[in-house]
Amino acid sequence: MPYYEGLAEWIREHFQDRLDVEEKRMFGGLCFMVSRHMCCGIVKDTLMARVRPDNY
Repeated sequence: MPYYEGLAEWIREHFQDRLDVEEKRMFGGLCFMVSRHMCCGIVKDTLMARVRPDNY
């Protein structure tokens, strides 16, 4: 398994009430798209999140 499924389940639960979320396999892991924009992803056991420039 290329990514940590437990973390993927946690993210799925977080987004469960949204209709604009889809999952895509990419970069050897799993990516979550919100309104067709990359939001976060998992590679192995690492969570990656998109952060706006004003929140760096």
